[in-house]
Amino acid sequence: MTNYHNFIPGRKTITILFMVVFTIELAAGIYYGYFLDAKMQDAFARTANAFYVFFVEPPRFASIGLVWNPLPSMLQLPFVAFSQIWKPLVTQGIAASIISSLFAAGSVVVLFKTFLRLNISLKLTFIIISLYAINPFIFFYGFNGMSEGLTFFFMIYAVSCLVLWMKEGAAHYIMRIAFALALAFFCRYEAIPFAAAIGLGVLIIIFFGPAVKDFAPQGQLKETYYYAEGTAIILYTPLLFAVFLWIMFNWVISGNPLYFLNSAYSNSAYLSLTSGVTETPWELFRNVVWEKSTPFIPVFAGIVIVRIIRGKLFKHDFFVLLIMVLAVILFHYLMLLSGSSYGWLRFFSYVLPITVAWLPYEIAQINQEAYIRKLLLQGILVISLLVSCGLTLSTLGNLQKSPEEHSSMGTTESRRIAEYINENLQEERVLMDSFVTGEILVNIDNMSNMVVTASPDFYESLENPHKLGITYLLVPNPNEGTGKLDALNTWYPNLYAGREEWCEQEVTFEGFKLFRVIY
Repeated sequence: MTNYHNFIPGRKTITILFMVVFTIELAAGIYYGYFLDAKMQDAFARTANAFYVFFVEPPRFASIGLVWNPLPSMLQLPFVAFSQIWKPLVTQGIAASIISSLFAAGSVVVLFKTFLRLNISLKLTFIIISLYAINPFIFFYGFNGMSEGLTFFFMIYAVSCLVLWMKEGAAHYIMRIAFALALAFFCRYEAIPFAAAIGLGVLIIIFFGPAVKDFAPQGQLKETYYYAEGTAIILYTPLLFAVFLWIMFNWVISGNPLYFLNSAYSNSAYLSLTSGVTETPWELFRNVVWEKSTPFIPVFAGIVIVRIIRGKLFKHDFFVLLIMVLAVILFHYLMLLSGSSYGWLRFFSYVLPITVAWLPYEIAQINQEAYIRKLLLQGILVISLLVSCGLTLSTLGNLQKSPEEHSSMGTTESRRIAEYINENLQEERVLMDSFVTGEILVNIDNMSNMVVTASPDFYESLENPHKLGITYLLVPNPNEGTGKLDALNTWYPNLYAGREEWCEQEVTFEGFKLFRVIY
């Protein structure tokens, strides 16, 4: 059996593995975005935020926005900077696809190295990481530019470091987990419940696990407590600092420390447009949580079956995994109960990367079994990955079960509006809220005359358009989609209906009206 001690992956091996996964993911991303002209709304929003940094006057980093976690947009900045040379980097979402493809490849490399470090055979390692990489959901979110791909990477890295710490007890793994959690927070807010689960897992390992006993005094509960306290401080300091920075940025720039949570552009504002919770807690659990989680839990189920066969189910390390698996699921269930979540399929997908990252630890335990028994147990885990592939493929093929994955932003009218502005309003100052008009803005040639949400004088221009030299207003239909939340519709409720005397309607587009300021 080939193991880590007689096959140490060199830089060339790692590079080839990384480039193969990256190339396949990016090729799919280019086909999806450029040739199919498809993109997911949240992925586009991250790209648009990066676009505003460079092209909204004056160029400034604060234009990246204070609602979406900033790391996915920040990483796109080098690519978005070249969008004036090749527009599809932004307009077709290629910049976002590059970033998510890089992290998809990084996830596979982290798994590969962890498997080999825990003496898993090279053959089995390739089988498992291949089944993970080609899982339809994982593959799709590897190229579509969504922030889940980045979050999966940081979760996989954190869990991989956790299992290596459980095996080796070296403190540097805790520091690596700490920074992974902080960076995960700058991608998605699910990092908070995941970090809480990691912390509980670390405490369980310290007090009940054998691996770190060499680093903590034996038989002295007080000393063990001090060790746990110091570990927790290291584990959470970067994350707490990241949260502090995010709140301070919101406070200093917007004047509201919780702007990301309760502003007109926040998730709560989006959800205010819905009718609220109409199902009972049991119906929500059955129809949303269970149904959406099912494609992602077979690997966890496989681990449970293997544990039962081995008589190792009720062990301290299993509860570490159980807590991590339940954390994000319960978080979104509570969000559903409070009416604060759409219950998208992707919200329940984190179970899969977490459990796959745990597999090296589980298989390392299985390797101690007799040969035939070992093959049987390994086969159960491989089959569980195949089942997950089949279930995710079936789910993604079902519009009712994966509506978000089937929706693509309509680009034709946005480009028509941008073309009209490019041809007729090059020298005019046009005011619009980028909340709804982002896809129009990225197609505009001359952004210097656009006054949008990220502009320093946006709210002053909104209050007194004529005084600030605004000559045109672009307003979305308040009765369609999120148009009701548009700042112009909020500030001037009668504007879209044409009942404002200081401006007159010039052009009607599908879902939008262009008004000219007359005094």
